[in-house]
Amino acid sequence: MIRNTLSRSFSLLRCAKSDTIRVNSLQQKGFLIENLPKSMLISNDILVQTFSRCGVEILSDEIHIMRNRFGHPLGRAMILTERISSPNFDFKFGNSATNDKNERINGKLLQFHNITLKNIQQLLIDNLPQETRVYACDEHEVKCFVEQCERYLTLSEDLRRLSRPEFFYSVVTVTGIPKSYGRSELSHTIYKHTTVLVNPSDIVFRFKHNGEQDSVAWVLCKNDTDVKKIIAKLQEVPVAKRYQYGSLMGASFLYSSRSSLFISHPSIDYILSKSKYQVFTVGWHSDVDEKELIYLTNSLKLFPKSVKLLKVPSNDGITEVCAFLECDRMRNTKKLMVRLQMIKRRWNIPETSPFFAYPKMADVNFKSHDGLYEYNDESFYSDLDEPVEY
Repeated sequence: MIRNTLSRSFSLLRCAKSDTIRVNSLQQKGFLIENLPKSMLISNDILVQTFSRCGVEILSDEIHIMRNRFGHPLGRAMILTERISSPNFDFKFGNSATNDKNERINGKLLQFHNITLKNIQQLLIDNLPQETRVYACDEHEVKCFVEQCERYLTLSEDLRRLSRPEFFYSVVTVTGIPKSYGRSELSHTIYKHTTVLVNPSDIVFRFKHNGEQDSVAWVLCKNDTDVKKIIAKLQEVPVAKRYQYGSLMGASFLYSSRSSLFISHPSIDYILSKSKYQVFTVGWHSDVDEKELIYLTNSLKLFPKSVKLLKVPSNDGITEVCAFLECDRMRNTKKLMVRLQMIKRRWNIPETSPFFAYPKMADVNFKSHDGLYEYNDESFYSDLDEPVEY
């Protein structure tokens, strides 16, 4: 008998830190359905009938449709499947009236069958329109969807709050945020890496036109010290791509900057509707008037078509002088931004200090009188003619 005295190498390996998750957090609680036709989302009852034709019996209370603040559906809905996917252990065959798992709603007997979530998902994929997408969601993802619906309804109020004059330099833009993150998760992540405590209500996520949460969020800080601290420390910070699963599902990287400015003033209500060939600049001397700024821009070889001066009072009593420089075409607009970038480097303006930006309207969901919504047109969301990095 020969005894093996060599120790196996993998027996010496030890995990420095292991991520643990609750077992019930792995359970799928519902399905997120996207790209649904608007005709199916008029009411919950129509969606119940649609799913019934697909072979999936659900209740009206188990459906949540995402809508904008005017009640217009956005093609996204969440259905809960915990009731219909729960196993039926009643062995009294042929006597459904004594089945404890059956329920009566409006005098109708609802039959529960042993149906798996994969079967439900396949039924929806096979019977719904081809462009529809169906995703299985756990408890955390269901909560995130409900939170997104609430935040999308209050998006206009949040953007107006960010555009208050005293918050002009207090907004930090965070990019690279995974979809599984909400306000509380992002606030916890910022505090973990920067020790800056941010109120979750001061975090505003950007949304796409179909209601899907984007990977960009704007964080409203209390003072300039917190702004600089977040920008300095929140750079290429790895975070869990699936917040509820820790590091088990890969990582994403967060970046922070001052790449977004919010401004609201009665004199610029319709300035962006006149022309999209404009550049916004900030940081000019408080004594500069419009004529002097036109002469200054021409001397710097910027040559704008027109200049709209705007003075924004700040919280510390200093008036911030801003200007909208309008060009005659997009090519000259891009040249103007390139020259402003060269001036920023020549004048040694810090990268964290904003100097120019491309202005865009933050919220465009206006109600239509004839029932047609302008944001249904794809050309309404056309960005610059070609992607350019400055």
